[in-house]
Amino acid sequence: MRDLMRLMRLWRGSLPLLFGALAISLLTTFANLALMATAGWFVTAMAVAGAAGVTMNYFTPSAIIRFAAIVRTGGRWLDRVVSHEATFALLASTRVALFARLAAIAPGGLADLRSGEVAARLKLDIDRLEIVFLRLVAPVVVAILVGAVVVGAVAWLGQTSLAWLLAAILAAGGLIGPALVVRATRSAADRDAVLAATLRRRTTEHLDGLATLLVTGDDRRRIDALDELLGRRIAAERTIATRSAFGAIGLGAASDVAVIAVLGVGSSALGSAALSGPDLTLILLLVLASFEAFAPLPVAAAGLGATLVSLRRLFALWDRAALVDKPAQPVPLPQAFDLVADRVSLTYPGRTMPALRDADFILPQGTERRLDGPSGSGKSTLIDLLVRVRDPDAGEIRLGGVPVRRLALADLRSAIALVPQQPHIFAATIADNLRAFAPDASDAELWAALDGAGLKQAVTEMPEQLATYVGDGGTRLSGGEVRRLGIARGLLRTEAHILILDEPTEGLDEATAAEVMRGVQRLRGERSLLIVSHRNASSQAGPASDIVR
Repeated sequence: MRDLMRLMRLWRGSLPLLFGALAISLLTTFANLALMATAGWFVTAMAVAGAAGVTMNYFTPSAIIRFAAIVRTGGRWLDRVVSHEATFALLASTRVALFARLAAIAPGGLADLRSGEVAARLKLDIDRLEIVFLRLVAPVVVAILVGAVVVGAVAWLGQTSLAWLLAAILAAGGLIGPALVVRATRSAADRDAVLAATLRRRTTEHLDGLATLLVTGDDRRRIDALDELLGRRIAAERTIATRSAFGAIGLGAASDVAVIAVLGVGSSALGSAALSGPDLTLILLLVLASFEAFAPLPVAAAGLGATLVSLRRLFALWDRAALVDKPAQPVPLPQAFDLVADRVSLTYPGRTMPALRDADFILPQGTERRLDGPSGSGKSTLIDLLVRVRDPDAGEIRLGGVPVRRLALADLRSAIALVPQQPHIFAATIADNLRAFAPDASDAELWAALDGAGLKQAVTEMPEQLATYVGDGGTRLSGGEVRRLGIARGLLRTEAHILILDEPTEGLDEATAAEVMRGVQRLRGERSLLIVSHRNASSQAGPASDIVR
């Protein structure tokens, strides 16, 4: 429940919308109660009046019935619209808030998670939260208020003992029963939530690597593993459905017991003239209608366990700590942009051997240098330190003489354009992928960047050119084209003072590598250029000034 309270605090900005949806739901439910009770009372009263040969005022109850019918009909439509709109708004705000939190701690704080796992939490786990307001908070509040009003109305009609008996029946069947369902389905709901996330993650991963699986013949084994997971999830869902059915059965039984209690106590009161016939009909229909307000609770109880698991997973992601601290009072960017690493060391958590030990590096402003070294020598670790993905255990990184720890992360990363070894490609067009890093770039600038990355001719030969859809992760492009598209994005970052290319020519032949590096040198302008590579290629311009071993 602590996670539910945290979620409510996260949703406090949407409270007016939530209260509006709740008010409409209450109005609709009370209109239904008024319609049922008044109609029953009216028909019985008219029959009694006719049998006695007396007249009665039928205009007022008729008007109440018509008004309640109109409000119930229109209210049910409006309730669906507003409550779903409120739910979708809550899910959207939650997803945006979590994404903003992840952006603040990424990439270092998420380094141990697979992308499919993060995607599952952003999509599947957040989608489960729809039950919190739409099927839990609003129905519980409405049910409790309706129960209180019905019990109060019965007591107001002079049937205090019946009112207490109805309160006990409503509490047992409408609240305690669903609570027992939550308890009975907790373990199965936990399994279902975890299995659903695992299925989504593994399916995404298998589809991403489908070509490799088909080539290696490992696809059948992976499909069988997914079938086994799916079977376990179906078994968990069957357990949940079976046990939650008892909640609905219990509510139906409570309704029947309530009717018997009303008829039994009411008949006795009717015989002693303590209750009139129309009032007995009113109470009976009022009680029957009140159970409609409790009907959604067993269904909500069945899904609550998985929702609580999703909440725990979301807040576990939310509570991850960033690997670097933001400065309390950041200083502005310096006027100079010399980049210096002074005797920096770093040992990754859980390891004894340092990834870097007393490493020195300098990239003077406007110069071009290359950082060489074999795989595993610490080149990528040094890049992470330069852009503050991590902070060194010892030593210091300075930009223009200012320690990077004192700079705002956004300012530091705006000054450095990093093209990673495996750039992320969005499932969009080539133009969209480029403009993600330069929103205001013109088509001419996009073509110039593609030319500098050695990709212009290939894009020109594509049927839709800049509007070519590249597929999820760039699956419609070759590995070399993906790498060069990343370089083109780095070249478009003209506001950056430093351009870092991590393995820019990996997988390219010598002629293409030379063409790419000539284009980079032509378009880098006055930016400092750092080329990180383990490849001893003459096509890579610039002196091998720093070697990591």
